[in-house]
Parts: sequence; structure tokens; C-alpha cells
Amino acid sequence: MSESESSQASGAPARTVLEVDGLSVDFGSGKSWVRVVDDVSFTVGAGEIVGLVGESGSGKTVTCLSITQLLPPRTSKISGGAIRLGGVDLTQLGRRALEDVRGRDIGMIFQEPMTSLNPAFRVGDQIAQVVRRHRGVTKQAAWNRAVEMLDAVGIPSPAGRARSYPHELSGGMRQRVMIAMALSCEPQLLIADEPTTALDVTVQAQVLDVLRNMGREFNTAILFVTHDLGVVAELCDRVVVMYAGQIVEQSGVDPIFEAPQHPYTGALLRAMPQIGARRGRLPVIPGTAPRPGLMPTGCRFYARCEEAEQRCTEGPITLSVTADGRMARCIHVDGVEQQDQSVEVLVQ
Repeated sequence: MSESESSQASGAPARTVLEVDGLSVDFGSGKSWVRVVDDVSFTVGAGEIVGLVGESGSGKTVTCLSITQLLPPRTSKISGGAIRLGGVDLTQLGRRALEDVRGRDIGMIFQEPMTSLNPAFRVGDQIAQVVRRHRGVTKQAAWNRAVEMLDAVGIPSPAGRARSYPHELSGGMRQRVMIAMALSCEPQLLIADEPTTALDVTVQAQVLDVLRNMGREFNTAILFVTHDLGVVAELCDRVVVMYAGQIVEQSGVDPIFEAPQHPYTGALLRAMPQIGARRGRLPVIPGTAPRPGLMPTGCRFYARCEEAEQRCTEGPITLSVTADGRMARCIHVDGVEQQDQSVEVLVQ
């Protein structure tokens, strides 16, 4: 039994691997700075999979790039907060120290494997290069590790496939190569930025199984970024919902599907296909999210919310702890209509 499994069995929390504490990120706009991520806080424990959910433009990828310190230095800045990995604040590390952390302590799976893998090199060489950089082993040992990892992620004939170039592999296999590369040095944290995008449903299910199994095997903390709540229901232990650069809800997976506390979360769930639903148009969330630099004073979801009222606009809305220990950024947090909003999600 892994550390996380034994912790869950005893009711004890998993060891915290990642702690994002009050993170704020600004982007340059002309001669001024515009806030795009605002006071974001969450944790990911060893062996835990946390889903980071929201529409495009909600701040998910910027948050992940802040964790890896890969934001463009001249046009962006972390203006507040801390990002601790194993207790070490990454925002205080220099360039050389960060290069050691990336790949060794943090692995990242990018959204599009075809553009993330170098088309000029064999996939085995690309994995082996990461191993040599962070483990200091011989070229042969690094190659053997690459083949071992390709086998671990379920690629058939791994020794032969290691000699393939990216264009010779299917989309699903390329994504498995990215997972193998990200986990080759057994990092503490794995960030998966929408890794199932553009994959068909069968391959998507296989990739999710690989992530789940590898996370358990290495006891890796996984931050899974997605806009697909069906995938969250299938894979994640907890959910962090972002909207317009802020966290609007944070909860375990089951409670968030059974009774969402924030109207935005509820709207996302209603917009999903449901098993047994009558045919017809899917509900949509009207309007668009506010642009950075033009955020309203009060609730940022106000203009699109079916439950909005005047007091939602009167000042900043805090992220409050609910009676059952969840978190939501809504003035109705204890009184949001709790009629049965649960949905039976069609996992794609």
C-alpha cells in the first residue's frame, strides 16, 4: 500500500508536496501591469490527483507556468504569494537551481505532444537526455531507463519504439512518451496541462489509466489541468475551480458533483452531456468572462449568473469555508439553493 493509500485508509492527510499560497501574477500591458491570476491558494499531496478546472482564459495554464517558473520574464511577473515544493519556495530560486528542479522534482506534460517533442531526435534519446541531465548516469544506463519507462507507460515493443521519431507514432503514443519523459526521474510533482486534448475517447481512457497507475506507483502528486469535468470525475481526488483568474470553489470530487456551491460550477455541470437526459439543446453559460484589467469590483461571475443580486456588486467576494469544510467564493455560500443539482456525468 502506497503512502497516500495508507493515509486515506487511516483518514490522515497525505504529505503536502505542492503548496500554492496567495499566488498573484501580472502581465505587462502597454506601460502598466494587468493582474491575470489573483490570490490563488491550493495544495497537492503525495499520491493525490487534483483537478484544476475552468474555461479557457480562467488562469489555469498561467498558474502552472508560474509553478514551473516558465512565464516570460519581461512581460510577466509574480506579484505576490509563494509556491512551495517540499517546503522550498520556488519563487526565491535562481535560474540554475530552477533548471535542476525542472525534470527532477517537477515533471510537466504539455497539451500538444507533437509540438513538445523534438521531431529531429528519436523519442528514446529525448527521454534519455532528461535522465542523464538529472541523474548523471552513463549514456547506456539512460537509454535503458528510457526503454524501461516506455514499457511502464504501456508502449508495446518499447526497445524498438525508443528508436522511432515522433512522426512515426500515433497521438496516443506520443502522449505516452511525454508521460514517460515527465516521470523518468520520479519527480515529486507532475503537472499535466490538458494531456487528453485532441485524443479520441478510447486513447483518452488509456492515457488516464496510465497517469493514475504511474501516480500510484511513484506516489507522485499530480496537478491535472482540464476543462473537461467528465475527466475530473474519472481521475481526480479533489477539484479546484477557477474563473477569471480566481478560485471560485474547492472541494472533493463527489461533493462538487452532488451539490456545487458556486453558481459557475453548477453552470459548468449543467452544460455537460448527461446520461438519460432528454434530447435537446445543451444549456450554455451566457456571455463571456471579463477581460483582465476590466474586472468588476464585486463577483466576477455576476453578469452571467442566474442567482445574481445587487449586493454581489458591492465589494470583493471572499473565498469562504462552508459548513461542510468546502470552499466557495459566493455570498450565497450557505444558502445557494441546494435542490438536487447532482448530475450523472457522461465521461468522454
